[in-house]
Amino acid sequence: MNWFYNAKLSTKLFISFALCAVITLAVGMVASRGIGELSSNLKLAFSNNLVSVSKTNEATINVVEQNRDLYRLLSVAASDASQSAKDEVLASMKNNRAEAEKAYATYRATPLEDDERAAGDQMDKDWPVYQTLVDRAAAVAFSGDVAAARALVEGDVRKAYLTVMGEMNIMVGSNNRQIDEGAIAAGKTESSANLNLYMGIGIAFVAAFLLALFISRVISSPISSALVSAQRIAGGDLTQPIVSTHRDEAGLMLTALSDMQNSLKSTIGQISSAADQLASAAEELNAVTEEGSRGLTRQNDEIQLAATAVTEMTAAVEEVARNAMSTSDASKRTSTEAATGRDQARDAVSAINNVSAEISSSTSMVEELAGRVREIG
Repeated sequence: MNWFYNAKLSTKLFISFALCAVITLAVGMVASRGIGELSSNLKLAFSNNLVSVSKTNEATINVVEQNRDLYRLLSVAASDASQSAKDEVLASMKNNRAEAEKAYATYRATPLEDDERAAGDQMDKDWPVYQTLVDRAAAVAFSGDVAAARALVEGDVRKAYLTVMGEMNIMVGSNNRQIDEGAIAAGKTESSANLNLYMGIGIAFVAAFLLALFISRVISSPISSALVSAQRIAGGDLTQPIVSTHRDEAGLMLTALSDMQNSLKSTIGQISSAADQLASAAEELNAVTEEGSRGLTRQNDEIQLAATAVTEMTAAVEEVARNAMSTSDASKRTSTEAATGRDQARDAVSAINNVSAEISSSTSMVEELAGRVREIG
């Protein structure tokens, strides 16, 4: 299944819709098969069987009509009717015989069950015997011996007629039974087709639902992971690793987020290292500045001592040599220069103290920035 997880979204969707189409096709084939079986049973029940029933009924009616014509022939012969009346009855007998044989031949050409085939085979033997007896009875009646003809009709002809009708009834009964069986089979086939169709629809629905659930999880799970990772990175948490095992669009997005997180961690690490170096340099500069401030302070003290000594010396010189104007003027100039040097030394010490305070403030700010960077890393 790894190839499916690593496939692109378009490929996954195509496979999903293709599976749905295959399931739909399978359901359609099941339904088509059921309809085909139902059509076959209906065709068997209402085509072949109906033809058989129609032709056996037609043949039976013609046999009955021929037998009825035989009794009419006896009546016409007994009443000494005209020849045209006799010919009409005889023609009707021949026509009914021909129609019966035609219908029976059509019936015998249809698919037959064993019982009706056996009855038909027996009728093929009994039918010529029956027709021979009918022709003999008609000939006796036309000869004028109506009593002998009637005895023949009531005896051998009737017996042969009942035999033929019994065989016809067997075939009619078999056809009716086949129609009933075909109707029952059609009903069962319809029920089975409906059941298969409903089962196919149910299976297709469940399969489509499970497929949709599976596809949604395959697509949404990596996207949800990517969203959680992006929110965590936006919140400043770069400690959790981002792992992607898929090569689809969502998996590639997770890989890109992982690369971005690693790049951010590397950049922040470099910033933290630079901040530490800056803080160390600031501390060293602060130490050097403080040392310089202490040296200037010592120098200022020495200058003040020198100024005091010069002042005392000037006072002594003024007392000793008030008349030495040149010496006095030189001493005054020296005193003035010493005072000026003392003021300049004080200004230098003040400036150095200001620089030291600013360096201490910068050091505090750098240390605070380094602490924040360490918290982010």
